Amino acid sequence: MKLLTAQDVIDTVGSEFSLNAKQWVAFRIIAEFFMAKYVEKRLPEEEQLRMLMMGPGGTGKTHVVKAVQRVMEHYGCAHLIRFLAPTGSAAALINGMTVHKGLGIKIKSKNRGKGNHNVGAMAEDYSFILLDEVSLVGLQLLAEIDHTL
Repeated sequence: MKLLTAQDVIDTVGSEFSLNAKQWVAFRIIAEFFMAKYVEKRLPEEEQLRMLMMGPGGTGKTHVVKAVQRVMEHYGCAHLIRFLAPTGSAAALINGMTVHKGLGIKIKSKNRGKGNHNVGAMAEDYSFILLDEVSLVGLQLLAEIDHTL
């Protein structure tokens, strides 16, 4: 049995997901970064990939991320990706969780006893974040996400 190279895994998964040309570009950027950092370990720990995939609903942004997740599953690393959204209903659509819960960001309320006081504690459990419906994220929440990460 032939051992698959990192490139073989990327090509196989991309084909299985029937990615179009633009999806392939985004998929390769993310998957190759993952391979370089977590499989081949040729990037420093502090090296980060910051990427914004934009497009109208139905263009396959989440499909690309699911393909990346499959690559990560191949290497036993699917737990490193966290699916987040600004609202509960948006999070449910991607089998994820709200930004507040996923990053441990306290929800401001009149009830001071509510909320997670371990801001950022959960952020150490994963290395990849998919933030869906980013257009619904306000400046305050964006600043809190930045502070947490």
